[in-house]
Parts: sequence; C-alpha cells; structure tokens
Amino acid sequence: MQTLKDPAMLRWSATALIFATGLLDIYYGNSFAGFFENLWYVMGSIYIFTAAVIAAKFEPRFAQPAVFGYAIFLFVLWATTALGTGAGLDTVAYVDKAIEALLVVNMALLIRSSRSPNTLS
Repeated sequence: MQTLKDPAMLRWSATALIFATGLLDIYYGNSFAGFFENLWYVMGSIYIFTAAVIAAKFEPRFAQPAVFGYAIFLFVLWATTALGTGAGLDTVAYVDKAIEALLVVNMALLIRSSRSPNTLS
C-alpha cells in the first residue's frame, strides 16, 4: 500500500499538479491575460514539459529542484506584480497560485524523499 510519503506517490501527485498548473496557465493566457498571453503560454508549456520529465524520472536531481525553484519564482513574481499593479487578482489566478503552493510543498517532500539514502527512487 502506498502512503503519502512514498516517493512514487509524491512523484505522480507532483506530475498531476504540474500538469494542472500548466493547463491552467495556458487557459489563463487564452482567456484573461490579453497582451501578455504569450508569456502565459510559455509558462504553461514549461510546466507541461516538466510534468513529463518528472513522470519519466529523467534527471530527478536537476528536474525536481528546477520545478521547485520555478514554482517559487512564479509565485513571488505574481505576488509582487499583483500587489504593485492589481493585475492577476481574479479567481483563476488564485486557483493557479493555490495549486502552485501545493506543488511547492509536494516538490519539497519529493526532493527530500528522493535524496534519502534508504529509497531507490
């Protein structure tokens, strides 16, 4: 039976969160972003690509911290921009950032469990 601390379970939940965030970013760019939609398409595409990389367990020592840092970077960038301009303060943006916050926690747990000497993932 798999538990929430099982590396495989963490990897697949991270993959689902990354993929959901990528699709939501593409949707946001298509529906809400206006002039900046290309930026949202790029951010969503990066997330979808990294979801495939994480699922494939390709270079986890690079990919996992990269996704962790990317999610934190985008979260902080959104927060500072939203506070400064008032843009991005809608329901879709809040849902996107809530998923990103879960993703950051999930990636931290995945990085920790995959670095543990007693796991093989």
